[in-house]
Amino acid sequence: MKKTILIICLLVFPVLNLFSQQRDFPKLIGAYLGQKPPGTTPEIFAPGIISTGLDELNSVFSPDGTEFYFCVRKPGAVSIFQIKLENGIWSKPALLPFASRFGDIDISLSPDGNKLFYSSKRPASENTDPKSDYDFWMVDRVAKAWGKPIHLGTEINSDRDDFYPMMTNDGTLYFSSQREGPGTNNIYRSMLVNGRYLTAEKLDSSINSEYRDFDPYISPDESLLIFASARPDGFGAEDLYISFRRADGSWTQAKNMGDKINSPGAEYCPMLSPDGKFLFFTGARRAQISFPDQPLSYHEFESSHNLPQNVFSDIYWVDAKIIVEFKQSN
Repeated sequence: MKKTILIICLLVFPVLNLFSQQRDFPKLIGAYLGQKPPGTTPEIFAPGIISTGLDELNSVFSPDGTEFYFCVRKPGAVSIFQIKLENGIWSKPALLPFASRFGDIDISLSPDGNKLFYSSKRPASENTDPKSDYDFWMVDRVAKAWGKPIHLGTEINSDRDDFYPMMTNDGTLYFSSQREGPGTNNIYRSMLVNGRYLTAEKLDSSINSEYRDFDPYISPDESLLIFASARPDGFGAEDLYISFRRADGSWTQAKNMGDKINSPGAEYCPMLSPDGKFLFFTGARRAQISFPDQPLSYHEFESSHNLPQNVFSDIYWVDAKIIVEFKQSN
């Protein structure tokens, strides 16, 4: 009798656990995880689902809109997660199959969705020790899965932190790097020639400044550049700036995207959706602070900590129509 009960428990408990896990993640159907599109005022993307009490950043949709990637971090660790649209329903966040323990971050996809780029301190050889700085890695799509990560080599990578690689239609990579010294951060581009990336060139003063300039989103046709900067003329810690490429190949002087986008908190990780309809970015914003009507219980403190806008970063999105206003003014 005891053995029978034990067998039943062993069979039932895993099923109940699976049911509980499925129940905890909502059933999401439709484009953009079934979220209601925003207007020209930024809104939290998928609150309580993607943007939670954790520290989330990056926001990348595949060109066909059936995959979504984002990062979660805490002191000493950061990982990339993927959500897929399968049989009409979005799956739970899952680690990428090639995930490492060495701080995988700053993911992007090639314009055709067949290459994945990211930064990591994972060792470039069989050595198990992490690198002292972040380098760029690339993964090719093999059938419907991702292959093995490939280190992009010493021509494009430096001996300092290299972040936020973004690929254009012709294979050129735009990125930010601290190769001029710790805490510097400037924006560079590296062209792809015969399958190898050339030595990176730093963009001119219409983009880079004496302050930290980083996280460049480049449109596939290289006509639009949005990036983060810590310039003192902004609205907060770091703001988003925008620039357009002229017919002669030069860039317009970068402009702050204003208080419609930027806040007293930090804004970074800009990414335009593949259909060009929405601008996604990461923001570290606080909810409006006021005294409660009555003392909060322990459960209420715990619940509020697990919500967005609790000092950590969240993912925001906004209608990309606001970009037209900046283009018309250039």
